Amino acid sequence: MKVNIFFALMVMFMLGPVSGRIAGAEGKTSGTAVFSESEALSTVQEWASLVGQADTAALEKLLHNTYIHIHGTALVESKAQFLEAFKNGTRKYDPIRIEEVNVRLFGTSAIVTGKFNLKVLARGKTLEGVNRFGIVLVKTDKGQQVVSFQATAIPKQK
Repeated sequence: MKVNIFFALMVMFMLGPVSGRIAGAEGKTSGTAVFSESEALSTVQEWASLVGQADTAALEKLLHNTYIHIHGTALVESKAQFLEAFKNGTRKYDPIRIEEVNVRLFGTSAIVTGKFNLKVLARGKTLEGVNRFGIVLVKTDKGQQVVSFQATAIPKQK
């Protein structure tokens, strides 16, 4: 009996700090509020619209502090790096129209995948193509936020 109590206390002792780090993470989830499909789609459409408009003030609020943006070129940027490219004028997107959308819901998180046509002026070069994308969304005490974006370029057919 003492062994079982000791084992239970050890498990609680070991897992306590882990669960505390998860629960105490910046941008905590907001309890029982779960994503609906329409909320997830709306958040992704808002993201696409703000990126197309280079609206850094609104993107600052929509993007989680841990946001990671993985471009179809394999360039990886933090939230600060992604926003800075708009602010200093080195990147300008044409309006982004999202297609073939699929939403998967996981309580206070959602993963949205789909496809979009890309036209961007980046560092003086125009890049065009079709991309698949994945966006991870979470509900936090700040509302719905985008945590991660990843694009994969679809090769042109010959």
